[in-house]
Amino acid sequence: MRATFKVTIMSCANCVANVEKAVRKIDGIEEVNINLIEEIMLVSFDESKTDKSKIAEAVKKAGYGAYSLDSAEDEADKPKEKDKKKASLIASIVIMAVLMVIAMIPKQNISINALLQLLLVIPVLILNRHFYINAFKAIKSGGTNMDVLVSLGSLCALFYSLFGLFMILLSFEKGNAQKAEEYSMNLYFDSAGMIVTLVSVGKFIESSSKKKTKDAIDSLIDMCPKKIIRIKTDENGEETEETISLEDIKKGDVILISKGEAASVDGKVVFGKADFDESAITGESVAIPKGIGDEVTSGTMVKEGYVRVRAEFVGEESTLMKIVKMTKEAGATKAPIARLADKISAVFVPVIIVIAVVTFLIWFFVTKDFSAAFTNGISVLVISCPCALGLATPVAITVATGLGARRGILFKSAESLERLRSTDTIVFDKTGTVTKGVVSLEGEVSRDEVRETSPLAMKILKDMGFETVMLTGDKKDKALAIASEAGVSSVRYELKPEDKARIVRELQNEGKKILMVGDGINDAPALAGAQVGMAMGAGKDIAIECADVVLMKSDLLDVVRAIVLSKKTITNIKQNLFWAFFYNILMIPLAAGVLRPFFGIGLNPMIGAACMSLSSICVCLNAIRLMGVKLDSKIEKEAPENETQNNEEKVSISATNNYNEIGCECKNIKGDDENMISFTVNKMMCEHCKKRVEDALLAIDKVVSATADLENKKVTVETDGEVDINVLKKAVKDAGYEVE
Repeated sequence: MRATFKVTIMSCANCVANVEKAVRKIDGIEEVNINLIEEIMLVSFDESKTDKSKIAEAVKKAGYGAYSLDSAEDEADKPKEKDKKKASLIASIVIMAVLMVIAMIPKQNISINALLQLLLVIPVLILNRHFYINAFKAIKSGGTNMDVLVSLGSLCALFYSLFGLFMILLSFEKGNAQKAEEYSMNLYFDSAGMIVTLVSVGKFIESSSKKKTKDAIDSLIDMCPKKIIRIKTDENGEETEETISLEDIKKGDVILISKGEAASVDGKVVFGKADFDESAITGESVAIPKGIGDEVTSGTMVKEGYVRVRAEFVGEESTLMKIVKMTKEAGATKAPIARLADKISAVFVPVIIVIAVVTFLIWFFVTKDFSAAFTNGISVLVISCPCALGLATPVAITVATGLGARRGILFKSAESLERLRSTDTIVFDKTGTVTKGVVSLEGEVSRDEVRETSPLAMKILKDMGFETVMLTGDKKDKALAIASEAGVSSVRYELKPEDKARIVRELQNEGKKILMVGDGINDAPALAGAQVGMAMGAGKDIAIECADVVLMKSDLLDVVRAIVLSKKTITNIKQNLFWAFFYNILMIPLAAGVLRPFFGIGLNPMIGAACMSLSSICVCLNAIRLMGVKLDSKIEKEAPENETQNNEEKVSISATNNYNEIGCECKNIKGDDENMISFTVNKMMCEHCKKRVEDALLAIDKVVSATADLENKKVTVETDGEVDINVLKKAVKDAGYEVE
C-alpha cells in the first residue's frame, strides 16, 4: 500500500534523515521518500504488518508532526499557526532591540543592568522555545539536526551568563566591585536571545523563498474553481442548476463551464461550443475550439463560449490532479547528485559539536582566556549550516519539476531529471512520435505524415551533439523517406516490436547512454530498458508506468526543452552544493578563531547566527533563478538562419535536412488599396502555423480574408472597412507569434 503524509517541523536534511530512520524501523515498511520543500512523505508499506497511524506515531516520537493526507485532514488551523509564528517573530525582534540597547549603554548599576538583560531574554527564549523542544526530541530519538546546534549555542550563552550574573551579585556581596565589573563585561544574554531570533528571521525568509518554488504547482491547483455548477435533470426532463464544491463532483455528472472558468474534470462536451485555452496543461498557446463529443481536460480554461461537460475522470483521477501528484512525488525522490550531501549531513552535526568543543579546549588551554574560548566555541556551533546542504538539491528539483509541469513536461523522479542530461543518443519510435501517427490518402498512396516540428527538433538535437536513431517496422523505402524528411541520423527498419528493446540494449552495450522516445504503449520494453524513457502523452495517459518522463504534447521540441531543463537544473544544484560546502569550509575555521592570532579577525555568535541563516536563503534564491530559464532558447536560436527547404536537395539521412526556418525581417507595409494591410509575422514554421495565424485574423470583425506567406514571413489582410493594424497584430501575438 502507498500513503502520503504531511510532516511538519522539518528544517534540514538531518530532519529528513531522522524521519526516514524512524519510519524505516517499523516492520512492514518498504520504501520512504520525503519532499523537504513540500513537507510531504510518501510511504510504501505492507498493510498486513503496519498502518498509517503507526507511521504517523513513529514520526511524532522522532520529534516531528505528521498526519495522513489521504484521510483529507483539515488544514484550517494552518493560517492561524503562521500568524502566531509571525507575531512571535515580531515580538522577539522588538524585545531584542531593547535588550541590545540595555546591553550596550554605559552601566550606572551593573547588577540592575544584568538583571534587566535576564528579564528581557526570558520571553525571547520562550517565544522561540520550539528550537529547544525540537532539539530535545531529536536527541531523544537518537538523531541530530540544526535545532541541536542552535539550542546548544543559545543555552551555552544563557548558562554562562547566569553564572556571570551570580558572580556579579556575589562579588558585590563581598564588596569586590572590580571583580563584578569584570564579570559584567562577559555577559551573553543578548547573544542567547539573538541567536534564536536571527535564525527565526532567516527561517521565515527562507520559508517565503521556498514557497515561491512551489508556485508553479500551486497555481495548477488554484486553476480549478472552488464552486461548480452542476446540471440536474429530473424524471420529467426539467433541468435545474445547483452549485456544488469540487469534492462533490462524481463521475457522470454534467457540469457547466462558462467563459473565464477552468474545467475541474476530464470529460466530453454534451452541449454547447467553446474555445479552450490548454496552455497550462499542454503548453499550446492557441485556443482550441470544442463542441459536442470533443474531450475536455481538467485545468484547461474557456476563453469564449460555454459548454456542458459530462465528467469521466474526477478528483485524483483527473489529468490535472495526476500532474500535480506526479510533480510532487518527483520532488520527494532523490537525485544521485544529492547522495554526497546526504552522507555529509548525516554526520555533520556531531562533527560540528566535536569541533566546537575542541575549539573551546584549545583556546582555553593556550590563552587561559575563558571568555575568548567560550565565544569561539559558540560561534562554531551557530555558524555551521546543515540546512544549506540539505536544501541544495530539493529546492532546485521542486522548481524544475514545477516549471516542467507548466510546460507539459512531467518528470516522475529527480533521478530521471538528472540522468537525462548525461544521455548522448536518442532513439525514436516512428509512428506517433516522429510522425503524426495518422494516415492520410494521397492519390492511391497511404502515407504517415512527419510532424511539423520533427525536422527542427532533429536539427537542434544534432547541434547539441546527440545522435538520433529512428526505429520502425516499415519497409526500407518508406522508412528511408520518412527518415530523410525528419532529418534523423540513422534509421532501423522492418522491425518487430520486440526488436526495439534489443536495439536499445545493443546501443547501450556499445557504451552509449540512451534516451528512448516513444508513445508509451507499444514501446514499453524499450522505454523501460533505456537510461531514460520518454513517453509522448498527447495530453492523456500521463501516468504511463514504463516511462521516466511524460511529454503532454505530441511535439518533439519538448524533448529539446526537457534536456535544456535537465542541464540547467543540475548546473544549479552544483552551484548550490558548491556554495554550501564553500561556506562551511570558509566560515567554520573563521568562527574557530584561526585568523584571530594573526589578523585579529573573528566572529561573535550573533554574526554567526546571521550568516547561517543567510547561507540557506542564498541557496533558495539561487534555485528560484531556475524559474527564469528559457526552455526555448535553443529553438529560438535557429530562427535567424532562415534556411529554405528544397525537396530536390534533401541531404542523406546521416545528416540533418535543410528546411524553411524563422526570422525574415521586413517593414510594416500598408498596400495601395486602403483595405489591404500587410505586416511581418515571425516564428511561422509550417502550414500549421500558417493556419493558426490566418484563423486568428479571420476571427476579427471586418476582416474579409487573411493570407500568410511562410517564405517571406508576411501576412496580408483584406478588410471590409477601417481596422486598426494594432488590433490585427495583437490577435497574432495572442496566437503565439511575434510581429513587427
